[in-house]
This record gives sequence, C-alpha cells and structure tokens, in this order.
Amino acid sequence: MTVVKAKAEYHSMKSQRRIGHALAYIALCILAIIFVFPIFWLLSCSLKTYESIFMYPPKLIQFPLQFINYPDALTYETFPFLTFILNSIKVTLVSVVGAVLSSSLVGYSFSRLKWRGRNATFMLVVLTMIIPAEVVITPLYLLYNKIGWIDTYLPMIVPYFCGKAFYVFMMRQAMMGIPIEMDESARMDGCTSLQTWWIIIMPQAKLALIAVGIMALQDQWNNYLEPLIYINSQMKQTISVGLTYFSGSYQTQWHLVYAAAVLVVMPILILFAFMQKYFIQGVVVSGVKG
Repeated sequence: MTVVKAKAEYHSMKSQRRIGHALAYIALCILAIIFVFPIFWLLSCSLKTYESIFMYPPKLIQFPLQFINYPDALTYETFPFLTFILNSIKVTLVSVVGAVLSSSLVGYSFSRLKWRGRNATFMLVVLTMIIPAEVVITPLYLLYNKIGWIDTYLPMIVPYFCGKAFYVFMMRQAMMGIPIEMDESARMDGCTSLQTWWIIIMPQAKLALIAVGIMALQDQWNNYLEPLIYINSQMKQTISVGLTYFSGSYQTQWHLVYAAAVLVVMPILILFAFMQKYFIQGVVVSGVKG
C-alpha cells in the first residue's frame, strides 16, 4: 500500500508540474504576443496606403502590399534619409567606443584599485542615476552654448567619454567577480595599473563590455531629446529627430513615416537578435557581486 501511495503521489506531483509548465508557457506566449504586436503593427502600416491606415475597423494586413513606400520614404523631398542615417551612425559608433572605454576604466578604478573615498564616490556616482535627464538639460544647454558646442555633436558624444553612471555600475560589478590574484600576478610581471586594465581585466570582462556597448548603441541611436535641443541645422540632425520632417504643409505622410521607422528599427532588432546571448550573459555577470 505504501508503494502504491508513493507512486500515486509521484504521478500527482508530475501532473501538477506539467500543468504548471503549460500555464507558464501560455503566459509567456501571451506576453510575447503583447510585446511583438507593436512591431508587427509598425511593419503592417509601413505596407499600407495613407488612406488604409485610418480605415475603421482597422485591418492587420491590407492588400495589395505597398512596398513602394520604402523607396518613396528614401527619396521624400523634405527627408534626406541617407544623410540622417549617416549622422546617426557616426554619432552612435563614437559614443559606443567612448562608453566602453570610459565605463570600463572607471569601473576598474572602483573595483580593483584602493584609494581614499572610493566607496563614497561610487555611491555618489550611483545616486546620479536618480536625476532625470530633463532636470539638467537647461544648465547643460547654457554651458554648451557658452563654450560654443551648440549645433555640434559634442554635447551628445562627450558625456559617453566621461563614464555614464549605469555603465560604470555594470562594469564595476562585473570586475568585482574577477579574482584579484590576476592583478597581483600582473604587477609581479611589471605591469602598471593601465596595462593590467587593458591586458588582463578587459578580456575577462568582455561579456559586460558587450552588454554596455549594446545599451550605449541603443541609447544613442534612439536619442531624441538631445539632438532636438542641441542641433539646429537640418542636415546635421540624426534619424530619430529626422523622422519629424515627414510633416508636410497640410498633413503628415504616415505611411512613409512607418516605412522609414521600419528601416530605422531593423538594424537594432537584427543586432540584438544576434547578440542577445552575450547581452544577457553580460547583464548576469554584472550582477554577481555586490
């Protein structure tokens, strides 16, 4: 009887586990649909005519598909798409390099070097993350205007070379998980602190570096407020602000806006699709040590 009862309990637990897994999968599928639907709707609207976008009831897919929207968006008279894209690529790539180098160097100082006031300074850096960017935009504008940086890319690029707080936090946490004996061995071999950072620590923290690079790329590529505030010339604008130039004298060409938005979003989605494994691992590694 005991064996029969144990088997019954085992099968009951197994059934409950299967039900739990099934419910979890159903919940995940529902969430996936919720998160993917805006992307699908963006793609759908990019293949519609202007009039069909505002049809009621709306249709998910409107035939015939208007693939002509994409070349029309690229050649729209008030929308120099390639110029805006090149501006965004230039600003984004330089910013990513700055974010990776500065955050790793500052994170190395906070995690590996011993100096007076290190922990207090790190807490101060972390506390700056609670300050909204909109709060400091006015004093920063006055400062940049004073030194002649308005209508240049410097106000958007230079902060990435100064160690942004969240990136520094991630790199510090990741480097805390690297054995300190590696630093000691490097110093015994005659390496300076900078050489230890570059030769020993950087390769060990590559996952966190990839995560920081992806986040910096996304932040700068999608940056809207700063180009809007700091850039005055149309031909210097980035693509995030450039999309607003689809506004005509009488109406906004929404079908072309959607087509251009798809072209802008796709590089980020493709990059994340290929790099998500390393991004997730980098985020996990950054949270190992406290």
